[in-house]
Amino acid sequence: MSTKKRIKDGEIVQDRARMTREKLFVSALGLYIKKGYHNTTVDEIAENAGLSTGIAYRYFKNKKELLLATLEYCFLHVGELTGTSGDDLYEDDLESVLSAFEKLHEENRDFHEELEGLRHSDEDVRKLYEGFASKALSELYDNLPGDMKNKPHSWEKLHISIGLMENYCHAYMDHALEKKELSYMRKEVLKIVRRLMTED
Repeated sequence: MSTKKRIKDGEIVQDRARMTREKLFVSALGLYIKKGYHNTTVDEIAENAGLSTGIAYRYFKNKKELLLATLEYCFLHVGELTGTSGDDLYEDDLESVLSAFEKLHEENRDFHEELEGLRHSDEDVRKLYEGFASKALSELYDNLPGDMKNKPHSWEKLHISIGLMENYCHAYMDHALEKKELSYMRKEVLKIVRRLMTED
């Protein structure tokens, strides 16, 4: 067999493996959202993906390893899953970003709360979360337009902006405020973030 043929065959196998893993990730995420991580088995994830349980265990040795890989997949594809990009934060589309994150929190409320619990009780989940949060924030900062990045305390302002939006989304998800209060909070968060990201 020629070297070119071996390389091509190897690429086909790699593509097939990647597609199989992605099927498992999409299936797992759907079931986690519907039933929760603790109430979902690897057998169910494999069946939902149209695969055998043996195939699932060929790629992931246990349920937790599949969870961690699925979370990593979600973190890497967060833009596709939310319909937003980092550019929206500092362009004129902040409203769309907040709307997308409201929807994300509302539709995944139970799984979000379960993950928050895991983040505080499971060291591997905590490290994954922290690593993603740090990387995502650094990437957002690196992609800030020069005029924003060069403003005093731009790194701190980005931290504050993300924190404000996350805090608002939790209030939205938990229905912690009356509709009128939540509307006011939303308006003020947008106003403050816009000012923080543009003022000197």
